[in-house]
Amino acid sequence: MNGHRDMDCDLLVIGAGLAGMVAAVRAAHLGLRTVLAGNSGGLILVSGLMDYLGVYPMDAQGSLDDPAQGLAWLLANNSAHPYGGARHEQIVQYFGFLKDVLGKAGLDYHLSPGRNLPVLTSLGTMKPSFMVPKTMEKGTHLLGDEKRLLVIDIKGLQGFSARQVAAKVKNRLAHVIPLSVEIPGVNTSIPPLVLAERFEDPRVQEVFASQVLAYSDQADIAGMPAVCGIHDSLGLQKKLETMIGLDLFEIPGIPPSIPGLRLKNAFDRLLAASGVTFLSNIMIKDPVFNGKKFICTGTTDSRSLSISARGVVLATGRFLGNGLHARRDRIVEPVFNLNVHQPVMRNLWHETNFLARQGHQINQAGVETDPGFRPLNAKGQPVFSHLYAVGSILAHNDWVRLKSGAGVSLVSACTAVDGFCRKNWGVES
Repeated sequence: MNGHRDMDCDLLVIGAGLAGMVAAVRAAHLGLRTVLAGNSGGLILVSGLMDYLGVYPMDAQGSLDDPAQGLAWLLANNSAHPYGGARHEQIVQYFGFLKDVLGKAGLDYHLSPGRNLPVLTSLGTMKPSFMVPKTMEKGTHLLGDEKRLLVIDIKGLQGFSARQVAAKVKNRLAHVIPLSVEIPGVNTSIPPLVLAERFEDPRVQEVFASQVLAYSDQADIAGMPAVCGIHDSLGLQKKLETMIGLDLFEIPGIPPSIPGLRLKNAFDRLLAASGVTFLSNIMIKDPVFNGKKFICTGTTDSRSLSISARGVVLATGRFLGNGLHARRDRIVEPVFNLNVHQPVMRNLWHETNFLARQGHQINQAGVETDPGFRPLNAKGQPVFSHLYAVGSILAHNDWVRLKSGAGVSLVSACTAVDGFCRKNWGVES
Protein backbone atom coordinates (compact mmCIF):
# COMPACT_ATOMS: atom_id res chain seq x y z
CA MET A 1 0.00 0.00 0.00
CA ASN A 2 1.40 3.39 -0.97
CA GLY A 3 0.89 6.74 0.65
CA HIS A 4 0.18 7.96 4.15
CA ARG A 5 -2.74 7.42 6.48
CA ASP A 6 -3.56 7.93 10.14
CA MET A 7 -4.53 5.39 12.78
CA ASP A 8 -5.78 5.86 16.33
CA CYS A 9 -5.84 3.28 19.13
CA ASP A 10 -5.85 2.85 22.88
CA LEU A 11 -2.68 0.77 23.00
CA LEU A 12 0.17 0.33 20.54
CA VAL A 13 2.29 -2.78 21.05
CA ILE A 14 5.70 -2.62 19.37
CA GLY A 15 7.15 -6.07 18.75
CA ALA A 16 5.41 -9.32 17.79
CA GLY A 17 7.37 -11.95 19.67
CA LEU A 18 5.85 -13.84 22.58
CA ALA A 19 5.68 -10.80 24.89
CA GLY A 20 4.16 -8.58 22.21
CA MET A 21 1.62 -11.19 21.19
CA VAL A 22 0.55 -11.77 24.79
CA ALA A 23 0.27 -8.00 25.40
CA ALA A 24 -1.91 -7.54 22.30
CA VAL A 25 -4.18 -10.49 23.13
CA ARG A 26 -4.49 -9.37 26.75
CA ALA A 27 -5.36 -5.83 25.68
CA ALA A 28 -8.02 -7.05 23.27
CA HIS A 29 -9.37 -9.35 26.00
CA LEU A 30 -9.87 -6.25 28.17
CA GLY A 31 -11.66 -4.39 25.38
CA LEU A 32 -8.88 -2.04 24.23
CA ARG A 33 -8.53 -0.88 20.64
CA THR A 34 -5.15 -2.41 19.97
CA VAL A 35 -2.52 -2.09 17.26
CA LEU A 36 0.36 -4.56 17.10
CA ALA A 37 3.39 -3.69 14.98
CA GLY A 38 6.24 -6.09 14.33
CA ASN A 39 7.44 -9.32 12.78
CA SER A 40 6.10 -12.53 14.26
CA GLY A 41 8.48 -14.73 12.28
CA GLY A 42 10.80 -15.13 15.25
CA LEU A 43 8.25 -17.37 16.94
CA ILE A 44 9.25 -20.26 14.67
CA LEU A 45 12.57 -20.27 16.52
CA VAL A 46 11.02 -21.04 19.92
CA SER A 47 10.49 -24.55 21.22
CA GLY A 48 6.85 -24.03 22.19
CA LEU A 49 7.70 -24.79 25.84
CA MET A 50 6.59 -22.18 28.38
CA ASP A 51 9.10 -21.80 31.22
CA TYR A 52 8.42 -20.13 34.56
CA LEU A 53 11.69 -20.56 36.47
CA GLY A 54 13.65 -23.69 35.65
CA VAL A 55 17.02 -23.03 37.27
CA TYR A 56 18.04 -21.20 40.44
CA PRO A 57 20.63 -20.14 41.37
CA MET A 58 21.93 -19.37 37.91
CA ASP A 59 25.03 -21.54 38.30
CA ALA A 60 23.12 -24.49 39.77
CA GLN A 61 24.13 -27.92 38.50
CA GLY A 62 20.57 -29.21 38.19
CA SER A 63 17.08 -27.98 37.43
CA LEU A 64 14.47 -26.62 39.82
CA ASP A 65 11.48 -28.79 40.72
CA ASP A 66 9.48 -26.21 42.66
CA PRO A 67 9.29 -22.82 40.88
CA ALA A 68 7.47 -21.23 43.83
CA GLN A 69 10.40 -22.00 46.11
CA GLY A 70 12.79 -20.85 43.40
CA LEU A 71 10.87 -17.57 43.11
CA ALA A 72 11.20 -16.99 46.86
CA TRP A 73 14.96 -17.58 46.67
CA LEU A 74 15.27 -15.35 43.61
CA LEU A 75 13.40 -12.43 45.18
CA ALA A 76 15.41 -12.74 48.40
CA ASN A 77 18.64 -12.35 46.42
CA ASN A 78 17.67 -10.26 43.39
CA SER A 79 14.67 -8.01 43.97
CA ALA A 80 15.54 -6.12 40.75
CA HIS A 81 14.59 -9.15 38.63
CA PRO A 82 11.43 -8.64 36.52
CA TYR A 83 9.66 -11.06 38.86
CA GLY A 84 10.38 -8.61 41.69
CA GLY A 85 6.78 -7.47 42.08
CA ALA A 86 5.17 -10.79 41.23
CA ARG A 87 3.49 -13.41 43.40
CA HIS A 88 3.49 -17.09 42.58
CA GLU A 89 -0.31 -17.24 42.50
CA GLN A 90 -0.47 -14.34 40.05
CA ILE A 91 2.13 -15.92 37.78
CA VAL A 92 0.17 -19.18 37.68
CA GLN A 93 -2.99 -17.21 36.90
CA TYR A 94 -1.29 -15.56 33.93
CA PHE A 95 -0.16 -18.97 32.66
CA GLY A 96 -3.77 -20.09 32.95
CA PHE A 97 -4.92 -17.11 30.91
CA LEU A 98 -2.48 -17.96 28.12
CA LYS A 99 -3.48 -21.64 28.19
CA ASP A 100 -7.14 -20.69 27.86
CA VAL A 101 -6.75 -18.25 24.97
CA LEU A 102 -4.44 -20.58 23.03
CA GLY A 103 -6.96 -23.39 23.56
CA LYS A 104 -9.67 -21.22 22.04
CA ALA A 105 -7.39 -20.77 19.02
CA GLY A 106 -7.09 -24.55 18.64
CA LEU A 107 -3.69 -25.04 20.30
CA ASP A 108 -3.89 -27.16 23.46
CA TYR A 109 -1.37 -26.84 26.28
CA HIS A 110 -0.87 -28.72 29.53
CA LEU A 111 -0.30 -26.53 32.59
CA SER A 112 1.66 -27.96 35.51
CA PRO A 113 -0.23 -28.24 38.81
CA GLY A 114 2.68 -26.51 40.53
CA ARG A 115 5.91 -28.37 39.76
CA ASN A 116 8.20 -27.97 36.79
CA LEU A 117 7.75 -30.70 34.19
CA PRO A 118 10.84 -32.56 32.86
CA VAL A 119 10.63 -32.44 29.06
CA LEU A 120 12.81 -34.79 27.02
CA THR A 121 14.60 -32.84 24.26
CA SER A 122 16.31 -33.88 21.04
CA LEU A 123 19.64 -33.49 22.85
CA GLY A 124 18.65 -36.20 25.29
CA THR A 125 18.39 -33.73 28.17
CA MET A 126 15.47 -33.08 30.50
CA LYS A 127 14.41 -29.45 30.26
CA PRO A 128 12.29 -28.05 33.12
CA SER A 129 9.17 -26.33 31.86
CA PHE A 130 5.91 -25.18 33.47
CA MET A 131 3.48 -25.34 30.56
CA VAL A 132 3.99 -27.61 27.56
CA PRO A 133 2.14 -28.37 24.33
CA LYS A 134 -0.40 -31.11 24.96
CA THR A 135 1.39 -33.22 22.34
CA MET A 136 4.44 -33.34 24.65
CA GLU A 137 2.65 -33.87 27.98
CA LYS A 138 2.83 -37.69 28.11
CA GLY A 139 6.60 -37.50 27.86
CA THR A 140 6.89 -35.51 31.10
CA HIS A 141 6.17 -38.62 33.24
CA LEU A 142 9.09 -40.73 32.03
CA LEU A 143 11.30 -40.38 35.10
CA GLY A 144 8.66 -41.41 37.61
CA ASP A 145 6.80 -44.10 35.72
CA GLU A 146 9.77 -46.28 34.66
CA LYS A 147 8.17 -47.03 31.33
CA ARG A 148 9.93 -48.69 28.42
CA LEU A 149 10.62 -45.93 25.91
CA LEU A 150 10.82 -46.21 22.14
CA VAL A 151 12.61 -43.17 20.61
CA ILE A 152 11.81 -42.70 16.93
CA ASP A 153 13.64 -40.59 14.39
CA ILE A 154 12.85 -40.04 10.72
CA LYS A 155 15.59 -40.55 8.18
CA GLY A 156 16.38 -37.26 6.46
CA LEU A 157 15.42 -35.04 9.41
CA GLN A 158 18.61 -33.37 10.57
CA GLY A 159 19.26 -32.46 14.20
CA PHE A 160 17.39 -35.43 15.64
CA SER A 161 19.02 -38.80 16.30
CA ALA A 162 17.16 -41.53 18.18
CA ARG A 163 20.48 -43.19 19.00
CA GLN A 164 21.84 -39.98 20.49
CA VAL A 165 18.74 -39.44 22.62
CA ALA A 166 18.80 -43.07 23.79
CA ALA A 167 22.49 -42.86 24.69
CA LYS A 168 21.92 -39.71 26.75
CA VAL A 169 18.96 -41.03 28.75
CA LYS A 170 19.89 -44.68 29.16
CA ASN A 171 21.27 -44.03 32.67
CA ARG A 172 18.04 -42.29 33.74
CA LEU A 173 15.47 -44.63 32.19
CA ALA A 174 15.22 -48.37 32.64
CA HIS A 175 14.69 -49.33 29.00
CA VAL A 176 15.24 -47.24 25.87
CA ILE A 177 15.09 -48.45 22.24
CA PRO A 178 16.13 -46.25 19.28
CA LEU A 179 14.31 -46.68 15.97
CA SER A 180 14.81 -45.00 12.58
CA VAL A 181 11.77 -44.78 10.31
CA GLU A 182 11.76 -44.12 6.58
CA ILE A 183 9.14 -41.93 4.92
CA PRO A 184 8.29 -42.40 1.21
CA GLY A 185 10.05 -39.94 -1.07
CA VAL A 186 12.54 -38.77 1.56
CA ASN A 187 16.02 -39.77 0.48
CA THR A 188 18.04 -36.79 1.65
CA SER A 189 17.71 -33.89 4.07
CA ILE A 190 14.15 -32.66 4.66
CA PRO A 191 13.17 -29.45 6.51
CA PRO A 192 10.90 -29.87 9.58
CA LEU A 193 8.13 -27.82 7.93
CA VAL A 194 7.99 -30.08 4.88
CA LEU A 195 8.08 -33.21 7.03
CA ALA A 196 5.26 -31.92 9.27
CA GLU A 197 3.16 -31.27 6.17
CA ARG A 198 3.92 -34.79 4.90
CA PHE A 199 2.66 -36.26 8.17
CA GLU A 200 -0.79 -34.85 7.46
CA ASP A 201 -1.02 -37.35 4.57
CA PRO A 202 -2.78 -40.58 5.69
CA ARG A 203 -0.45 -42.64 3.47
CA VAL A 204 2.60 -41.32 5.32
CA GLN A 205 0.89 -42.04 8.64
CA GLU A 206 0.28 -45.64 7.59
CA VAL A 207 3.91 -46.18 6.52
CA PHE A 208 5.15 -44.63 9.77
CA ALA A 209 2.80 -46.75 11.91
CA SER A 210 3.64 -50.00 10.11
CA GLN A 211 7.35 -49.61 10.95
CA VAL A 212 6.69 -48.65 14.58
CA LEU A 213 4.25 -51.54 15.10
CA ALA A 214 7.10 -54.04 14.75
CA TYR A 215 8.53 -52.70 18.02
CA SER A 216 5.34 -51.83 19.90
CA ASP A 217 5.42 -54.96 22.06
CA GLN A 218 8.85 -53.95 23.37
CA ALA A 219 7.77 -50.54 24.69
CA ASP A 220 5.09 -48.80 26.74
CA ILE A 221 5.44 -45.34 25.23
CA ALA A 222 7.03 -43.77 22.15
CA GLY A 223 8.62 -40.39 21.50
CA MET A 224 9.04 -38.84 18.06
CA PRO A 225 10.27 -35.50 16.66
CA ALA A 226 7.79 -32.62 16.95
CA VAL A 227 6.52 -32.96 13.38
CA CYS A 228 3.00 -34.30 14.04
CA GLY A 229 1.44 -32.02 11.47
CA ILE A 230 0.86 -28.29 11.62
CA HIS A 231 -2.90 -27.66 11.79
CA ASP A 232 -4.25 -30.36 14.14
CA SER A 233 -1.21 -31.77 15.87
CA LEU A 234 -3.08 -33.19 18.87
CA GLY A 235 -5.65 -34.89 16.67
CA LEU A 236 -2.90 -36.40 14.53
CA GLN A 237 -0.97 -37.54 17.59
CA LYS A 238 -4.06 -39.35 18.92
CA LYS A 239 -4.62 -40.98 15.54
CA LEU A 240 -1.02 -42.24 15.44
CA GLU A 241 -1.37 -43.58 19.00
CA THR A 242 -4.33 -45.67 17.90
CA MET A 243 -2.43 -46.93 14.87
CA ILE A 244 0.71 -47.99 16.79
CA GLY A 245 -0.99 -49.13 20.00
CA LEU A 246 1.26 -47.01 22.21
CA ASP A 247 1.12 -43.72 24.03
CA LEU A 248 2.99 -41.18 21.91
CA PHE A 249 4.56 -37.80 22.61
CA GLU A 250 6.51 -35.21 20.65
CA ILE A 251 10.11 -34.32 21.44
CA PRO A 252 11.12 -30.68 20.82
CA GLY A 253 14.12 -30.20 18.53
CA ILE A 254 16.33 -27.49 17.12
CA PRO A 255 14.96 -24.48 15.17
CA PRO A 256 13.08 -23.98 12.95
CA SER A 257 10.42 -25.31 15.29
CA ILE A 258 7.06 -26.75 14.28
CA PRO A 259 5.63 -26.13 17.79
CA GLY A 260 6.82 -22.54 17.38
CA LEU A 261 5.04 -22.31 14.03
CA ARG A 262 1.86 -23.70 15.59
CA LEU A 263 2.16 -21.05 18.31
CA LYS A 264 2.57 -18.30 15.72
CA ASN A 265 -0.46 -19.54 13.78
CA ALA A 266 -2.54 -19.68 16.97
CA PHE A 267 -1.64 -16.09 17.87
CA ASP A 268 -2.45 -14.97 14.33
CA ARG A 269 -5.90 -16.52 14.69
CA LEU A 270 -6.37 -14.87 18.09
CA LEU A 271 -5.42 -11.45 16.74
CA ALA A 272 -7.87 -11.76 13.86
CA ALA A 273 -10.70 -12.99 16.06
CA SER A 274 -10.21 -10.30 18.70
CA GLY A 275 -10.03 -7.36 16.29
CA VAL A 276 -6.38 -6.45 16.86
CA THR A 277 -4.89 -4.51 13.96
CA PHE A 278 -1.66 -6.34 13.10
CA LEU A 279 0.84 -4.25 11.14
CA SER A 280 3.28 -6.94 10.11
CA ASN A 281 6.87 -5.95 9.32
CA ILE A 282 6.27 -2.24 9.95
CA MET A 283 9.06 -0.30 11.67
CA ILE A 284 8.00 2.15 14.36
CA LYS A 285 10.12 5.27 14.71
CA ASP A 286 10.09 8.93 15.78
CA PRO A 287 7.74 8.59 18.79
CA VAL A 288 6.51 11.89 20.25
CA PHE A 289 4.34 12.41 23.34
CA ASN A 290 2.03 15.40 22.96
CA GLY A 291 0.87 15.43 26.57
CA LYS A 292 -2.08 13.12 25.97
CA LYS A 293 -1.05 10.59 23.36
CA PHE A 294 1.98 9.08 21.71
CA ILE A 295 2.33 9.89 18.02
CA CYS A 296 4.51 7.37 16.17
CA THR A 297 5.41 6.85 12.53
CA GLY A 298 5.17 3.38 11.03
CA THR A 299 7.05 2.75 7.81
CA THR A 300 7.91 0.13 5.23
CA ASP A 301 9.48 0.65 1.81
CA SER A 302 6.09 1.47 0.31
CA ARG A 303 3.95 2.56 3.21
CA SER A 304 3.86 5.28 5.83
CA LEU A 305 1.29 5.89 8.54
CA SER A 306 0.90 7.94 11.68
CA ILE A 307 -0.27 6.05 14.76
CA SER A 308 -1.65 7.82 17.80
CA ALA A 309 -2.02 5.80 21.01
CA ARG A 310 -2.85 6.54 24.62
CA GLY A 311 -0.30 3.94 25.71
CA VAL A 312 2.65 2.05 24.24
CA VAL A 313 4.05 -1.36 25.16
CA LEU A 314 7.63 -1.86 24.01
CA ALA A 315 8.21 -5.58 23.34
CA THR A 316 11.06 -5.37 20.85
CA GLY A 317 13.30 -8.04 22.41
CA ARG A 318 17.05 -7.90 22.82
CA PHE A 319 19.81 -7.81 20.23
CA LEU A 320 18.39 -10.29 17.68
CA GLY A 321 15.04 -8.50 17.71
CA ASN A 322 16.71 -5.07 17.48
CA GLY A 323 15.27 -4.07 20.83
CA LEU A 324 18.82 -3.32 21.95
CA HIS A 325 21.75 -2.18 19.82
CA ALA A 326 25.36 -2.76 20.82
CA ARG A 327 27.53 0.16 19.77
CA ARG A 328 31.28 0.32 20.15
CA ASP A 329 31.12 1.86 23.60
CA ARG A 330 27.62 1.22 24.94
CA ILE A 331 24.26 -0.50 24.52
CA VAL A 332 21.31 1.63 23.42
CA GLU A 333 17.55 1.24 23.05
CA PRO A 334 16.76 2.66 19.58
CA VAL A 335 13.02 3.49 19.62
CA PHE A 336 12.60 5.73 22.68
CA ASN A 337 16.31 6.07 23.54
CA LEU A 338 15.58 4.67 26.99
CA ASN A 339 18.15 4.33 29.72
CA VAL A 340 19.81 0.88 29.49
CA HIS A 341 21.28 -0.88 32.51
CA GLN A 342 24.67 -2.28 31.44
CA PRO A 343 28.25 -2.87 32.59
CA VAL A 344 30.18 0.36 33.03
CA MET A 345 32.82 -0.67 30.47
CA ARG A 346 32.66 -2.76 27.31
CA ASN A 347 35.44 -5.07 28.48
CA LEU A 348 33.09 -6.20 31.26
CA TRP A 349 30.36 -7.33 28.86
CA HIS A 350 31.74 -10.86 28.61
CA GLU A 351 33.71 -13.14 30.90
CA THR A 352 36.99 -14.53 29.58
CA ASN A 353 35.50 -18.03 29.85
CA PHE A 354 32.65 -18.34 27.33
CA LEU A 355 31.00 -21.08 29.44
CA ALA A 356 31.38 -19.23 32.74
CA ARG A 357 28.83 -20.67 35.17
CA GLN A 358 27.86 -17.24 36.47
CA GLY A 359 27.01 -16.08 32.95
CA HIS A 360 28.03 -12.88 31.19
CA GLN A 361 27.14 -9.41 32.44
CA ILE A 362 25.77 -8.40 29.04
CA ASN A 363 22.98 -10.94 29.54
CA GLN A 364 21.75 -8.84 32.47
CA ALA A 365 21.65 -5.67 30.35
CA GLY A 366 18.32 -4.12 29.48
CA VAL A 367 15.70 -1.58 30.39
CA GLU A 368 14.99 -1.07 34.08
CA THR A 369 11.37 -0.49 35.08
CA ASP A 370 9.17 0.12 38.09
CA PRO A 371 6.99 -2.78 39.38
CA GLY A 372 4.37 -1.85 36.76
CA PHE A 373 6.99 -2.23 33.97
CA ARG A 374 7.25 1.47 33.16
CA PRO A 375 10.82 2.28 31.99
CA LEU A 376 12.85 4.45 34.36
CA ASN A 377 15.13 7.37 33.57
CA ALA A 378 18.58 7.89 35.08
CA LYS A 379 16.94 9.34 38.22
CA GLY A 380 14.82 6.23 38.74
CA GLN A 381 11.54 7.86 37.68
CA PRO A 382 9.11 6.63 34.99
CA VAL A 383 9.93 8.20 31.63
CA PHE A 384 6.23 8.36 30.68
CA SER A 385 3.21 7.31 32.72
CA HIS A 386 1.79 5.19 29.87
CA LEU A 387 4.95 3.70 28.35
CA TYR A 388 5.77 0.10 29.27
CA ALA A 389 8.62 -2.31 28.49
CA VAL A 390 8.05 -6.07 28.57
CA GLY A 391 9.75 -9.33 27.70
CA SER A 392 13.41 -10.01 27.06
CA ILE A 393 14.32 -6.32 26.77
CA LEU A 394 14.06 -6.09 30.57
CA ALA A 395 17.21 -5.83 32.68
CA HIS A 396 18.44 -8.22 35.40
CA ASN A 397 17.15 -11.38 33.71
CA ASP A 398 19.57 -13.87 32.18
CA TRP A 399 16.53 -15.80 30.96
CA VAL A 400 18.52 -18.40 29.02
CA ARG A 401 20.28 -19.57 32.18
CA LEU A 402 17.33 -19.14 34.52
CA LYS A 403 14.92 -20.81 32.07
CA SER A 404 12.47 -17.96 32.69
CA GLY A 405 11.99 -16.37 29.27
CA ALA A 406 8.35 -17.24 28.59
CA GLY A 407 7.33 -16.57 32.18
CA VAL A 408 8.87 -13.11 32.26
CA SER A 409 7.33 -12.28 28.88
CA LEU A 410 3.92 -13.43 30.09
CA VAL A 411 4.03 -11.76 33.51
CA SER A 412 5.43 -8.44 32.30
CA ALA A 413 3.02 -8.22 29.34
CA CYS A 414 -0.09 -8.98 31.39
CA THR A 415 0.98 -6.80 34.32
CA ALA A 416 1.68 -3.84 32.03
CA VAL A 417 -1.60 -4.10 30.14
CA ASP A 418 -3.61 -4.64 33.32
CA GLY A 419 -1.96 -1.60 34.91
CA PHE A 420 -2.66 0.56 31.86
CA CYS A 421 -6.34 -0.44 31.98
CA ARG A 422 -6.67 0.32 35.67
CA LYS A 423 -5.10 3.76 35.31
CA ASN A 424 -7.25 4.80 32.38
CA TRP A 425 -10.57 3.01 32.75
CA GLY A 426 -10.54 1.39 36.17
CA VAL A 427 -10.88 -1.98 34.44
CA GLU A 428 -9.82 -4.99 36.48
CA SER A 429 -8.47 -8.12 34.78
